[in-house]
Parts: sequence; C-alpha cells; structure tokens
Amino acid sequence: MAFQMGATIGLGAYAGYRWDLADGRWAEGETAWATVGCTLAATLIALTLIIRQVLNDSK
Repeated sequence: MAFQMGATIGLGAYAGYRWDLADGRWAEGETAWATVGCTLAATLIALTLIIRQVLNDSK
C-alpha cells in the first residue's frame, strides 16, 4: 500500500510539473500552481484508495 500511495503522489507531482513546464512557469520563476494542485489532488486520491483498501481488508 505504501508503494501505491507513493507512486500515485509521485505521478501527480510529475504531471503538475510537466503542466507548469509547458506553461513556462518554471522558467519565469512564478509559483508552480499546477504542481501544487496536482500533488494535492493525487494525495487525496491516494488517501481515498488506502482507506477503501483498509476498510475492505477489515471485512
């Protein structure tokens, strides 16, 4: 479960980084909001998946 959570968050962060890179935010020194947003969304998704797995395993 830990690797799944890490992979989900890592993929979200990478997707946000690529989005910010495509928009030129990293080159201009602006705040990388896509990276922040995608990482936060991926964290929420990962937590949801972990909670569902734990609840299903306890039955």
